[in-house]
Amino acid sequence: MTKVTKKLSVVKKNISSQVLAKINILQQSGEMRLPKDYSAENALKSAYLVLVETKNKAGQYALEHCTQESIANALLKMVVLGLSVFKKQVNLIMYGDKLSCDMEYSGTILLAKRYGKLKEVNAVTIYSKDEFEFEIDIKTGRKKVIKHNQTLESLGGGKNDIKGAYAVMEFEDGTFDTEIMSMAQIQTSWGMGGAKGNSKAHNIFTDQMCEKTAINRGCKLLIRGSDDNVLFYAGSDTKKDVTKADMEHAIDTESNQEEIGLDNPQTIDVEGKTVDDTPEVAKVEKVEKVEKVEKVENLGEIEKKQKAPTLDVQPVRQPVVDKDGQVDLGPGF
Repeated sequence: MTKVTKKLSVVKKNISSQVLAKINILQQSGEMRLPKDYSAENALKSAYLVLVETKNKAGQYALEHCTQESIANALLKMVVLGLSVFKKQVNLIMYGDKLSCDMEYSGTILLAKRYGKLKEVNAVTIYSKDEFEFEIDIKTGRKKVIKHNQTLESLGGGKNDIKGAYAVMEFEDGTFDTEIMSMAQIQTSWGMGGAKGNSKAHNIFTDQMCEKTAINRGCKLLIRGSDDNVLFYAGSDTKKDVTKADMEHAIDTESNQEEIGLDNPQTIDVEGKTVDDTPEVAKVEKVEKVEKVEKVENLGEIEKKQKAPTLDVQPVRQPVVDKDGQVDLGPGF
């Protein structure tokens, strides 16, 4: 067993259990709520597949070189954000002996969709030979691209031919907004990062990095200006409002599903007046029973009145045999 494998085994037994235990405690106490479509267990397990391969420029592995506290904090931050390292929504990056969880632009998009009511976002690079025009709505302050024509020749330019980039955002309510950045603004933003815009990705895939920067800037305010309302609903994250029609439907389909019977209905004396708290259903049933009893009693009286009259029948005289053997049938025979 290699040293990295041994270290990974220790991390799995100690740090992973500590992170999960911390998450469970926070959830049980109501201090943490996670999106219903996010699995902390799966995110942590998949993170180790990436963590075991994470190393710095000197070839030092994160599991060997970074402190356990920083590893645990990085994993906890990933779970708190509700993101995944495996899906490239965050990155685990080594800074000396500390491991950091840095959010990727794909994670920014997910959070903007989850909390900022973002439906879709698309970014486009602006080249020097493009025909590009935009306008600003003076009432809302939102920008709108009114003209952008590109050709194959303009797409073939290098890093120095890029004038800027923009991201078009569509929201759940059907409205749009556009984040437009010049190349000077993009480079200023890159200067705030660790690579200062000089990484291989920035130099080789400049257009993609420009578009990512525009997306990050557009979604940033959506995330920071959002609330945690979606976390307080157990249903779908996509619909949080319950309309009047939905409520009426719920009442019609879910209410009065069980009959509530009271074996000993009580009466309550309110300000000297006796109030019967027997449910209306029970009262109706009681009235029906009384009516049935009255009907039965009336039926008995009718039967008595309609009973056939009694006939006066004389007893039959038994035949008598005289001494000569003749049968005396009585008078009239």
